[in-house]
Amino acid sequence: MKLKMFAAAAALALSAAAAPAFAAPQFAVWLDGNTTPGGGGNGILTSLDHSFGVGDYQLVSTADLETPGFLNSFDAVIVSRYNSDFGSSMSAAAAANVSAYVGSGASQGGVAVLTNDASDNFYGSTSGDPYDNNLNQLFVNAATFAAKSGHGYVGEFNGAVMAMDSNSAGFASIGLLQGSADAVHGYGPQFTYGVGPIGAGNPIDAGVTFPFTDSDGSTFLTDITGANSGNIVDVYTSSGIDGEPAVLANS
Repeated sequence: MKLKMFAAAAALALSAAAAPAFAAPQFAVWLDGNTTPGGGGNGILTSLDHSFGVGDYQLVSTADLETPGFLNSFDAVIVSRYNSDFGSSMSAAAAANVSAYVGSGASQGGVAVLTNDASDNFYGSTSGDPYDNNLNQLFVNAATFAAKSGHGYVGEFNGAVMAMDSNSAGFASIGLLQGSADAVHGYGPQFTYGVGPIGAGNPIDAGVTFPFTDSDGSTFLTDITGANSGNIVDVYTSSGIDGEPAVLANS
C-alpha cells in the first residue's frame, strides 16, 4: 500500500514538474490608467485575447507607469482610452518612464501608432461600431511589431497624441516619433486608407487589403503634422484629410 502511495505521489510530482509554467503577460495596457477588467468594452483587450491568447496582457495604472523599471518585464506597452471615450493624458512622470523604456535612436523599441478611434472596430469591441477586419489586422500587426523588439510601444487615439514629439492637446509628450498632434476631434465621413511612404512590404500592413474604407460608424482622429515621411506607414485618402498619416511607425 505504501509502495503504491509513493508511486502515485511520485507520478503526481513528475506531472507537476512537466506542466508548463504560465507565461508572464506580454503587454502592459494603459487605458486612461483605469484597471477595471474589460476596459469598458475597448476592443484592444478582446483583440489581444483573440490573437495572442487569454492572459497575454495586464491592465496598468498611471501609478504603475510612474514606478521606474515597472515596464521592464513586458515586451510592449499599449496606450489607449477606457471604453470609447476621447481618452486622457498620463502624468509627465509616467510619460518619462515610458519614454525611457522604449528608448531612442538606433536602440529604440518598435513604435506604432494609429491616429484615429480604431479600437472601436477591433474584435470584440462593445462600442457599437461594427467589426472591421482590416483595422483589427493593423492593430495585431502593430502589437506584434512592437513586442518583437522587447520594449515597444503601440498608441491608439490619445496614445497617438502622446507618442509624438509635441501636441497642442495639453497631453504629456512621450516623444517617440517626429511630429505634432492636435487634440482628438470629430471628422464625419468614414476613413479611407491608402499605403504610405513605408507601407509597401511593411509588416504592419501584412494581410490588410488596400485601399479600403473602414466600417466605422462614427469617426474621430488626431491630425499629425510634421511627421517624418520615413515613419508614415499608411495615409488617409479621405476628403479634407487626404495624405495625413493614419498609421505611423519607426523603422
